[in-house]
Amino acid sequence: MRSYGAMAGKYLKQQKRKTILTIVGIMLSVALISALGTMGQALKDNYILEVEASNGTYELGYAKPTPALVDTLDKHVLVEKIGVLRPGTSTKLDNAYAVKLDSANADAFGLLPAQLREGRYPETPDELVAEQWILELLPGAPKLGGTTELTAPDGKPHAYRVVGTLKNQKRTQTDGIAQAFTLMRDGDPVGEQSTVVFTLKKGAKVDAHLEEFRKLNENMLVNLKLLSLRGESGTSIDQALSIIIGTLVGLVVLSTVAVIYNAFHIAVLERIRQFGLLRTLGASPRQVRNLVFREATVLSLIGVPLGLLIGWFGLWFTLWLMTQGGLRIFMMEDFHLTFHWWIMGGSLLVGFLAVYVAAWLPARKASSVSPVDAVRGAGSIVRESYRRLRVPSLLTLIGIEGRMASTNIRRNRTKFRITTFSIVVSITLFIVFHYFTQQLVGMTTTSNEDDRIAFQLIQTYNSDDENADSKEQADLVSADQLAELRKLPGVSAVYGRYTERFSQAIVPESLINADFAKKTDRTIPSVDWQGRKDLLLNARIVLYDEARLKDSASYLKAGTVDPRKLSGEDGVLIVQTVKPVTSGGKTEIMPLSRYEVGDKLALDLYADGNAPTPDRVHEVTVAGILEQSPFNAPYQREPELIVIATKETIAKLSAAASDNPDEAAEQSTRLNGVDVALKDGADPAPVKLALGEIARSQPGIRFVDIAESQKEERQFNLQMQIFVYGFLIIIGGIGSLNIINTVQTNLLLRRKEIGLLQAVGMTMGQIRKMAAAEGVWFGVIGGFWGSGLGLGISYFLYAKLNDMQGFPFEFPWTAALAASGVALLVGLLSVQGPLRRMEKANLLEELRNEA
Repeated sequence: MRSYGAMAGKYLKQQKRKTILTIVGIMLSVALISALGTMGQALKDNYILEVEASNGTYELGYAKPTPALVDTLDKHVLVEKIGVLRPGTSTKLDNAYAVKLDSANADAFGLLPAQLREGRYPETPDELVAEQWILELLPGAPKLGGTTELTAPDGKPHAYRVVGTLKNQKRTQTDGIAQAFTLMRDGDPVGEQSTVVFTLKKGAKVDAHLEEFRKLNENMLVNLKLLSLRGESGTSIDQALSIIIGTLVGLVVLSTVAVIYNAFHIAVLERIRQFGLLRTLGASPRQVRNLVFREATVLSLIGVPLGLLIGWFGLWFTLWLMTQGGLRIFMMEDFHLTFHWWIMGGSLLVGFLAVYVAAWLPARKASSVSPVDAVRGAGSIVRESYRRLRVPSLLTLIGIEGRMASTNIRRNRTKFRITTFSIVVSITLFIVFHYFTQQLVGMTTTSNEDDRIAFQLIQTYNSDDENADSKEQADLVSADQLAELRKLPGVSAVYGRYTERFSQAIVPESLINADFAKKTDRTIPSVDWQGRKDLLLNARIVLYDEARLKDSASYLKAGTVDPRKLSGEDGVLIVQTVKPVTSGGKTEIMPLSRYEVGDKLALDLYADGNAPTPDRVHEVTVAGILEQSPFNAPYQREPELIVIATKETIAKLSAAASDNPDEAAEQSTRLNGVDVALKDGADPAPVKLALGEIARSQPGIRFVDIAESQKEERQFNLQMQIFVYGFLIIIGGIGSLNIINTVQTNLLLRRKEIGLLQAVGMTMGQIRKMAAAEGVWFGVIGGFWGSGLGLGISYFLYAKLNDMQGFPFEFPWTAALAASGVALLVGLLSVQGPLRRMEKANLLEELRNEA
């Protein structure tokens, strides 16, 4: 019976709708698997390049090396390249800027984080490279190829030719000290201030030789980020990433198996009679089984290759659209979508295996059909099991239709489990991907108001300026100038910058988070205060103007940010959440203290190391608690409270801690800087021009332009959102197809049953109500188990992510409810089409013809 195999193609052609739906499910699943693998590997490849640019390409190194150590490394059989960096001296420039010129050997330029922007690296000791932003401020304002005179590393003036520029860094612009490098002279000694970095030869694993090199010198440097990405750090991060990616891909594969399994299983049930007829004609169980596998092969040959193409070109097209829109992919200078044959081959293999695994059980069922029972139609009839004790179903509350729906579900538990399994997998998949992507966004993007700041004006102090003392008495920018800046087109907000005050908070031991000391192995000093033993925490007192307080409202956990209430009650806002490095080497977000709104906070305003006394301590009221700092670093790495106050409160605190109260109050509230935030898509040119004029109009003002880096950071946040919701839409599409395919096919298989119900007098409206009740119950059970399974897998992923960066576990209940609700809606809508076709088909007439 060689012609039996041709029946597979005929059946698939007859059932075009079902075939297309199944192929689309395979395509989406394979596309998601291949796209996940491709994007993950491309991110890793490109991120390695970025880390090499920011951290250097070196693997290991030593601080404070000795000449003997350098000689040992030079002769070591495993060492390939050695870079030596000798710190130089700084040259003061006009307007309070400076440039620091370090020297390095030729190999160091390829190992250190000195990313070339234009030109080349120095090849002689008379050449240098410097950050691009400082060129116009160097003596003679040289261009590329020009000459300038700076203080050489030996402390003497020397003329250099500028042969290259380095990429600008935000830190150096803020500090006003640019970085430059020149080539070391032969015979220059390696001193204690020098740094030596090196790489191992190809094939030598760093983690295998780490202890060996650690014994050479205790001041060892490890390029941990780079080694972690390469899987050579010797830490658990690499294993955690592999487990996370494997779990996500496994869920997608499981979803693929569910889609195909349901399609094949229900298709087999639908054709029980056909298989029985084939058996009566002499077909063997093996031939029937091969018939099902042939259908699986046809679907795989169409769906899997198309899925690979859609995954690759869909990802490429998305990235192309983003680059055409002016976005820099993940803030990378030149992002390349790298192609890896092992990812495509693995996706191809996983796709085919998923289809064949899904078809295996239905194929067995088809081959085991008894010819007699199949011809009689008994193969698909399942009698309801009788139980003396049964929990009443909630469906019985909606009347006869609900009772019949409950009976249908309990009568064929296998079909119920298959359908529910499909919904459970879909909901679990959506919940887990939603949780992972949201946590990934939280770990890789910032959520701070500093992201919007594009320009800064900063006060600088020059000890040679005779009028420096008088300048300290006045605000850096007048109120009228601030008002004009706020009116400029594209300006979102203008914030004042003020001097921060460092103090110590006297905190009762009961208000300290005990887990902080346990997890960080840090000892918080104690102090005898008012007859009890309290603890001392560093406290940074920061002045916020009304603009900053207004934008702090979205970070408020409890209390108020109203400046009038804060000033009237000596009220302050506090940030008591920190992000320290634990004893295990990871960062973790945790509360440092447990103050509540209304508590009194005692501040030792002197913080000079002496024991606090009543005349040194001032009490303020905690009027509000923020989840994180709205400006500057979101969380402190050290055990430090951030205390935010208004101008009036700061003046009182400063006056209380000074022998000259009026002068102290005035100086502590003096405006010494301005931050300007831009609106989305605003043209920075007018704002840059206005701020530049202010900076040039008076000495001692440093103008910092971070508009480009700010734009890149915001683009990065946007791109993460695009990828996150793009993947979630694909996941939702796979889940919806899964549910539609299962529910519709399951309902169409009951055409005979529904016809019999019509024959005994059941109206189509009652049938619709019964089918809707079954769909709702499928959704309820699927949502319950899907949410539970999603909770378990999400916590498993949390445990792995927590190994890399600590944060509290928050289950995405919103995503779980949304997924369950969508599953119910899709299930209800899915039954409408088959019911309408049944109503038009006149099932009673079909029953007469079949009889």
